[in-house]
Amino acid sequence: MLLIGAVPTAMFVVMSALIWFNVYAFTVSPLSALKIAIGVVPSAVVLGSGLWVLVFKGDSPLHGVPVREEEQPELWALVRRLAEAAGTAPPDDIRLTADANAAVVEDTRLLGLIALRRHMFVGAPLVAEMAAPHLAAVIAHELAHYGNRDTRFAGTAYRSRSAFAHTLTAMNRDDYLQRGLHFLLRHYGRLVLHASANLSRRQERAADEAAARTVGSAPTVAAFGDLTSIAASWELFRRRHLVTGWQAGYLPADAFAGFRRLRDSLEGEPVEADEPDPYDTHPPMGERIASVRALDAPGTVRVPAGAALGLLRDPRPLLDAALLDGLGPEALAKRRADWPALVRIGALASATEHTGLVLANAARATGRPVALRTLLDALDADMLVEVGTDPAGPQRPTDGPRVRRERARILVHAGLTGAVLAALTDAGALHWSESWPSRGAVRLDERYDDSLPDLLDAAVSDRPDTTRLRALLDSADQPRERPRGRWHYR
Repeated sequence: MLLIGAVPTAMFVVMSALIWFNVYAFTVSPLSALKIAIGVVPSAVVLGSGLWVLVFKGDSPLHGVPVREEEQPELWALVRRLAEAAGTAPPDDIRLTADANAAVVEDTRLLGLIALRRHMFVGAPLVAEMAAPHLAAVIAHELAHYGNRDTRFAGTAYRSRSAFAHTLTAMNRDDYLQRGLHFLLRHYGRLVLHASANLSRRQERAADEAAARTVGSAPTVAAFGDLTSIAASWELFRRRHLVTGWQAGYLPADAFAGFRRLRDSLEGEPVEADEPDPYDTHPPMGERIASVRALDAPGTVRVPAGAALGLLRDPRPLLDAALLDGLGPEALAKRRADWPALVRIGALASATEHTGLVLANAARATGRPVALRTLLDALDADMLVEVGTDPAGPQRPTDGPRVRRERARILVHAGLTGAVLAALTDAGALHWSESWPSRGAVRLDERYDDSLPDLLDAAVSDRPDTTRLRALLDSADQPRERPRGRWHYR
């Protein structure tokens, strides 16, 4: 508590000193005091606004999907047994989140002196990928923070850091007084934050030991390995795979099945350890594993073997709801597609980003309908620059003809590529498939021995030749019963 209050106390003392000094100056010379107030008042206001963030900012909204005890009694029963072993009360609610992590918080008042409700957050990726004993070790670790009262002042500590950051950001660096205060507070705050990080690392070590004594050293060590691996692969999954069809309005029908396949494809690959930092709130993972392994604790709570998914009844809808909650309200409007379809949808959405503009330019330049054939005719007529003009792109008067032509070539190549890929896909000549850990793979039907990149390059060269590309499209675009797509050839 002393560390939490050190920086705000310093801010309050400085603000009070500035106000007292200005008031005292008024008793000596009101005119001089007015001059002093020009510098003192803005500084006091900045410090006061930072303290306001600390004292009066309310609890943050809860995120995640509630896990109700009547619907998921097995998970709740395990949490209650682990809480009893830790000598603490269980949480008032459990929420499933889209994070590859777990956490506990407490709603408090009077800067943490009065505790109200306890909340536990468990990441859906952990439930989907961990074994039940390993997840139990993670939960036991978090419950130990309750038992050690680490969470009692966690909210106040967070607001204290927010208040400190708000104050430093709001200070006017052109004002000499505020610049001096910024220098003093920044260096003082750095010392306090360093001490706070040391305290936090001690709390984490104590929670690690409590988890090992509750469920055993072996499951706890295994849980540490799982956490590192799952967190790294989940970050990759969210960035590269989960939202691959987002712009086209799609999400995967079974996201966690894809996550499992990604993890399988990454099996055996080393996970890079983070560089140690003096302000880290957790000890290095290697140090944590060594300490827990040295305890060689057998554990006191029996946890059923098997996957953590077995702790939930009908887990898939709950995991999916947690994922949607993490993606935000827009996710609710997205349609669902299986992974092979999503690979195709996402790739074509990305590839056709410039296709509409290029086809429209070709139609305008030739006076013909918007179509892929019109674009090829325009290229054969050496209209590369006209077709590749982007009104929203960079237009510098100093650019020479060669620069404009090369810029147009890049845009036309991208637009033509998208149109051809879409047309061949619609004709059934391109086959899209999953290819973990990449976003996917595409293969031209074995009936065609052409090199598609070479044909596209030839179409946008200085001496354009679309003959072979047209032949490929003509061969693929035979009359079929299925409806044509947006970028069909004919």
